[in-house]
Amino acid sequence: MSFVKEKVQMITITSLTFPWLISLILNVHYPPLLQTFLSGLAVVSASFLISWAAETAEMDVPRSFSLAVVALLAVLPEYAVDGYFAWKAGSLGGDYVHYATANMTGANRLLIGIGWSLVVFIAILTTRKGEVHLDEGIRLENFFLLIATIYAFILPFKGRISIFDTFMFVSMYISYIMLTVRAEKEEPVVLGVPAYLCSLKKGARRFSVIALFFFAGAIILLSVEAFSEGLLGTAREFGVDEFLAVQWIAPLASEAPELIVAIYFVRRLRVTAAMNTLISSKVNQWTLLIGTIALIYSISAFRVQSLPLDARQSEEILLTAAQSLFGLAILIDLKINWKEAFALLSLFAIQLASPGVEIRYIISAVYIALSIPILIMKRGEIFRSFRMVRRLVGR
Repeated sequence: MSFVKEKVQMITITSLTFPWLISLILNVHYPPLLQTFLSGLAVVSASFLISWAAETAEMDVPRSFSLAVVALLAVLPEYAVDGYFAWKAGSLGGDYVHYATANMTGANRLLIGIGWSLVVFIAILTTRKGEVHLDEGIRLENFFLLIATIYAFILPFKGRISIFDTFMFVSMYISYIMLTVRAEKEEPVVLGVPAYLCSLKKGARRFSVIALFFFAGAIILLSVEAFSEGLLGTAREFGVDEFLAVQWIAPLASEAPELIVAIYFVRRLRVTAAMNTLISSKVNQWTLLIGTIALIYSISAFRVQSLPLDARQSEEILLTAAQSLFGLAILIDLKINWKEAFALLSLFAIQLASPGVEIRYIISAVYIALSIPILIMKRGEIFRSFRMVRRLVGR
């Protein structure tokens, strides 16, 4: 195979990082909107490069190692943005404290509200079936998502994210990765650019993967501050609520590659692989991401301290946890139909269109009220997930 299309695609995506890279070299300063666009374009492009490199790397590293590393690298852009806000919160305080949780809650709700529902709609349109069925392997993600979600409900009532919470969430993440290594997974089927990279000779392939990782990682680190600050400046310039800009626009940029990869899978009838991509990202963000916010905040402040949550942040975390519970209630039996996908999308759209305090509490209550009877009715599925995890622990 000549892989002409894949070569052009890789060159095009790589070249999209150049405008911002050249601007940095020449020390060019832009208005906030243009700065946000160019640096954001670099972040999104670098995210694609990391995604391709991570998928290709599975050919050359031990399977167990690749599962752990690839899961983390896939959400690196989101960690970079959130980590920046948490770092600035520790050193400067002020509104940056709000932005750290805003970005985290927005990213999590986007994954379920848009990501999950979009994959289901595309799968239904592609297969002409009214319901999507997933493989048993998803039970592991479901189990840890349930544990993390139940624990997250504590945070709004505490009014802070403490170092103890960091320990709990990071422990969940480490446990998840350790069991993922033991779980039986289908061998990866590479498509697109990763297929081209895998076709290279071993030396060239490994060099390409390492080069892509270093280049993309450097681009993200060089772009994340300008993107974050440019986004805040743009919001102020246009009179947009800065909290909402950080909550929704920043995650759209960092989550775009994952959503596109998931759509790419589902169009090729690999529905479980598509959902697994998004559910794994949700688990990563709902454990490691939320857990490390307080740690970065403390390191930046040079003292151990909890990240405070005001009323707005507590409401957002409550809403995010409630949505997570509802998404899990739907998916716990490894089936999801178009009505359930529509419920995920419509409830998300309502909270997005009307971001008021009352709406956040009402939608949270609706999520919880819908989730509890579903989980009770499907309690056997929860036990099946628990038994699967227990088997993996015993291996």
